[in-house]
Amino acid sequence: MVKPPTVESLAARLKLRHLQIALALRDALSAKEVATAANVSESAVSKTLAELESQLGFKLFERVGNARRLTEMGRQVLPMMELVLAQARGLAQSVMDVRDGRQGDLRIGVATDMGKLSLAPLIHAFNQARPGVALDVQSGGYRAMADLLLDDKLDALVCYDSAELIASGLGRLRLVPPQPLVVVANARLSPLAGKRRLTLKDLHGQPWCKPRPGTMMHDRLTALFLAGDLGLPPLGIQASDLLLTDEFIRGTDYLVMLPLAAAQRLTASDNAVILPVDLRAHNPPTMLAWQRAAERQPTLQQFLRFCDEQVSVGNT
Repeated sequence: MVKPPTVESLAARLKLRHLQIALALRDALSAKEVATAANVSESAVSKTLAELESQLGFKLFERVGNARRLTEMGRQVLPMMELVLAQARGLAQSVMDVRDGRQGDLRIGVATDMGKLSLAPLIHAFNQARPGVALDVQSGGYRAMADLLLDDKLDALVCYDSAELIASGLGRLRLVPPQPLVVVANARLSPLAGKRRLTLKDLHGQPWCKPRPGTMMHDRLTALFLAGDLGLPPLGIQASDLLLTDEFIRGTDYLVMLPLAAAQRLTASDNAVILPVDLRAHNPPTMLAWQRAAERQPTLQQFLRFCDEQVSVGNT
């Protein structure tokens, strides 16, 4: 007595091509029509069906005169075959999406010691162009974000340019050129808001939202006042995250130093003003950095290509 095949052995022998032929025979008027569509001979179609029925252990079709119709077993299993083929097509599409970077994960870090960066439009545009890519955007101080990038816990990092980023193992793309640094104040609460001309000494006596030591913006602010024989302003607070400066500008009399583009976004609502003092200072370029060893990752490839295109459009 022949033992029936196990589930595993039967599943291993079933081929998608067999299922496709069986479904095509169900829907076509004749085997000749199936053979023509599949670009094979009628005998090849018959052989494929015979192989499938042999594996299953029962007939899928029966003859009624010159016509072919489904058997009772065929009526039960062909819808399942249709589902298997649909799942196989879905798998194939997912594989292609993953391979081409249209599906997968992407981890982007943003160094918060760079002030308010207009990264949201870039991220939003990429998300619209590649909705299948799950974006995880993390923020933190430059040192912490750089360590995550080097430890392969980030795929890309947006930050100010730094000598540490000039290394053979790191890729670099300039997103934003250097910008002038300006001082922003609350339009109603700051006593300097209505002044037509200001000096460093005027700024020094006001409360500040100061960047934490060890950041580029802290170094710039310190150098600014040292050039005028002044120390760092004693009044105000130290903020570890300059992305919080929006709230301080809107609700307090603190001053803050920001890149021009970030300052202009704050002053667009008339809650803040750029003070009339020329700092004669610029921030470094804003860069996108990544590990070259990870460049073949499809989602990272797509993001780098997208950013490069956006930069090219912005430069035209």
